[in-house]
Amino acid sequence: MDGIEEDAGIGSHSGGLPRSQYPEPHETPTFAWSGQNVDHDEGSHPEQQFPLSTNQYNDDSAEDEELSDADSDYLDLKTNIAKLEDSVRKFRREQRDESDDEDEESPDETRTRRKGRDIKGRVITRGPRKAAVPTGDIRARMGRASQAFIEENYEEAKLLVEEVIRINAETHEAWTLLASIFRELGDIDKTLLALIYAAHLRPKDASQWLNAARFALEETGDHRSKNLPSAKFCFSSAIRANPKNDFEARCGKAEVLREMGSTSAAIVEYKHILKQRPHDTSILRLISEAYIDKDNVKAALDLYSKAIDFYRISDSQPGEKFTWSDINIYVELHAYLGQYADAVKELKSLSRWILGRESELFWDDVLDDDREWDSDDTRRVLHPSFCQGKYGLHQYGDGLPMELRVKLGLYRLRLGFHAEALSHLHWLGPENEYFADRVLDYPDLFHESADSLYQAGLPEEALVFYRALRAVSSQEDASLYLQMGKCYLNGKRNREAEESFQQAITLDQDNIDARVHLAKLYEELNEQEQAFIYVNEIMNLRRLQNSKKKQQKSLQDVTQDNDTLMPTVTRSRSYYKPKRLVNLEERQRQEQAASDRLQEQYAVMRMQRDAMRAGDEDSTLAWMEAAADLIDDFRGFKTFYPWDKYVRFLGYTVGPARGQPQTGATPLDADLAEMANRISFKLGADVDSRNNVAVEIPENYRGIPFSAWLDIFLDYALCLVRYGKHQEAYEICEAAKDAVVFYHSREDMFLIHVCWCACAVLANDEETCVTACRYFMKDYQFTTDTYRMFAALTRLCQSPISWYSSGPTQKYMLRQIKAMDYGLVNDDARRKFFSEKGSYSAQDESGRLIVNKDMDIALLMVYGHILYTGTSYAYALNYFFRAYALDPENPMIKLSIGLGYVHHGLKRQSENRQFQIMQGMTFLLDYYKSRRASDKVEERQEASYNVARTYQMVGLSHLALPYYQEILDEARTSETKEDLVLDAAFNLQTMYSMSGNMRMADYITSTWLQK
Repeated sequence: MDGIEEDAGIGSHSGGLPRSQYPEPHETPTFAWSGQNVDHDEGSHPEQQFPLSTNQYNDDSAEDEELSDADSDYLDLKTNIAKLEDSVRKFRREQRDESDDEDEESPDETRTRRKGRDIKGRVITRGPRKAAVPTGDIRARMGRASQAFIEENYEEAKLLVEEVIRINAETHEAWTLLASIFRELGDIDKTLLALIYAAHLRPKDASQWLNAARFALEETGDHRSKNLPSAKFCFSSAIRANPKNDFEARCGKAEVLREMGSTSAAIVEYKHILKQRPHDTSILRLISEAYIDKDNVKAALDLYSKAIDFYRISDSQPGEKFTWSDINIYVELHAYLGQYADAVKELKSLSRWILGRESELFWDDVLDDDREWDSDDTRRVLHPSFCQGKYGLHQYGDGLPMELRVKLGLYRLRLGFHAEALSHLHWLGPENEYFADRVLDYPDLFHESADSLYQAGLPEEALVFYRALRAVSSQEDASLYLQMGKCYLNGKRNREAEESFQQAITLDQDNIDARVHLAKLYEELNEQEQAFIYVNEIMNLRRLQNSKKKQQKSLQDVTQDNDTLMPTVTRSRSYYKPKRLVNLEERQRQEQAASDRLQEQYAVMRMQRDAMRAGDEDSTLAWMEAAADLIDDFRGFKTFYPWDKYVRFLGYTVGPARGQPQTGATPLDADLAEMANRISFKLGADVDSRNNVAVEIPENYRGIPFSAWLDIFLDYALCLVRYGKHQEAYEICEAAKDAVVFYHSREDMFLIHVCWCACAVLANDEETCVTACRYFMKDYQFTTDTYRMFAALTRLCQSPISWYSSGPTQKYMLRQIKAMDYGLVNDDARRKFFSEKGSYSAQDESGRLIVNKDMDIALLMVYGHILYTGTSYAYALNYFFRAYALDPENPMIKLSIGLGYVHHGLKRQSENRQFQIMQGMTFLLDYYKSRRASDKVEERQEASYNVARTYQMVGLSHLALPYYQEILDEARTSETKEDLVLDAAFNLQTMYSMSGNMRMADYITSTWLQK
């Protein structure tokens, strides 16, 4: 067994080394970290090698003759080495003789075995000799090393400590300090080795071994699993060091053995502990878990039964040694074996004992209900043996912990006592107004109750608990909605089931079970198109999962063979051959060579990607060169660009026959394949009846996922536009848009057009920016943010507004407004005022056109501003007023109307200029009033500035001055990241200068403009 092998000294340690290969006490270990590889005699540290061989240090007599008296340190060192080797040989012989059965022997036997008698009959204790007292030189060096460590000069401290170890490797303090140094330097492996070395020098000090073991388990982070053998070795050494008090060491060793998968050996250790501490419930819990892992629950149950019998007759108070948690574990062991009736009986009996009512044995005869655990005596008084008032209510139902009450309800549910089970489960209060606190306190109990009720055929009762979990956001996940959907399906509530399954998919995009249920539901409801969509998604996800499993397996195989070097692929120049003349083998060879070359380019791209995105010039050029090769190959693969790209993409092929995808085919479940064929037949879809081979939907090309391909396209386009190659960047975006692998993905198309817009903004190309924005306004029609995005992007372009207010843009926006109006009027109005049907373009997931149900203020304002920038103020006011009717309190609408009137009044054709300006100022002042009420300083400054600038524009400078002054006065008392102080001050300075008030102009300049 694993534990016996370890105690015998043949267990493995980290790195696969046997225990005998670790440095033993008095053995001079060498350094893997010193970076030197010269002889030990010369004061350096050769590489770490275990075990220390007897001929490690050669005694060269010729060299000794040449030594002078000044080399006494060297002679002392060689003498100490000889003594050390002799001690090591003796110690190893002793360890080999004693380690086989040391753990099993008593301390007295161990002491007897380790004693012998000399010729005169004196008792001699065998074992390693005590370490020599450190010399003055060593103490001085250790003092300097400690001082350097305190001053955080770790490199100097390490050199001093290594020098001490070179002189005398038995210096325990040196190894301890070296471990501390490596810990501060963050070198976990070397810290652990140094701790083990230090422990070897104090082999009978269990605390040293335990310290090393704790470090291996608690401070090695992600490398914990690699250091489990080291921890096991240290715990075993601690057991040998102090067999009288080995509780912590054996517990630690058992835990490590379980983690390493040696459950049987762990059970042996737990049994050792139980011999020392019989009926210790903490150990019973651990050994029960181990027995469950070995599927030997009966053994754990027997141990708990013996412990219960012991505690019931002991002098300790109930609940002191055997607690509610132990009852929970004990009854769960019964439930694990399917003994629900015994679980109910034991739960009630033990709970009664802990609550102090052990004498009420008559409750054991009540098998069909749990009236004993009611909150009041209503049902209890019906039992003739019950004496009301003998015990308090807190010793009945109120005293039973919630966890055990729910367990009791679940066991009753499995026994078929549904009413009794529900009475217990509803103590959780799922319909209580304070249920949220209960859900946070007992989330696992709510989940377990709901799942058990569903499995028992009570979906409506289960939904009560599921809804309580859903109401608490921290408990909302895909599995919850999946279970709710199943409950709704059982209750024939299809609409709620659909919503639940769709929400599960929203929370977990890879959820297959929810898609399966939705596909079956839609097929049952004769929604064949929706069913076919979900079946297709399921097939894709199954293939993806199988592909990931294969990749993980291949990675494991590579890891197992990591010692074998991969052969270098050498490519020879080959002559060009038309592909129709190339046989299958040659074609595959060419494809493999091209794939290898592109994989190398892809590796370069991944290596340079972060630096490229950070703006490094050299990395950007190297990345672009590699990306150009990959994109050219992708664009040259004609299957990605079919004539009819609107046909749904089902797979790509390289060979002459369809149904032979470049990626390997993955078998599908029979039920899904049958469903796909059935739905395809109903839809009249072409399933390739010629060869009846399912077409594989690939997830990658040339071994690169399509998501990575999209990133390459978009990053390359942005790099091109940075170097002024705008048209090439647009071509890359268009190539990505037309690729069939991206065309049918709404998310991919969204990203492509966002990148396209970014390129246009960087190039200050308003025409392309407007064209790219049309995609969003078309596919996300009547979505407010799309029109805001259009306005923002055209504003960012540092170019004239000709394309913003161009004829095509005006016509497109007008069609959008007509389509919006078309859906909001009755049939009579449509026939009277609309010559054609509305131009609807957005579709939902089912492919149906989305018709608006209300007006979009942003659309009206965008079109109004397009007319406004074209100086068609009268027409713009029409749409501004439509928006004003929808949102009369919007300050920006008021500002737009006011400026429209003012500018219209300033036109030469204006019939009544004063009236128009007064109308405009009325709206502007209304805007000013609402904006100045804002809590934000920026908005208040904006209101003052706009009114002042309008007065200045119409020549009323004296009316503009107070509003500009408001901005400056407010700036004295508040600070903002964005303000209009400089603009206001400059305008004030200009007005004062033009009016001849130079004193005020100088004051404004010195106060606000010369900071």
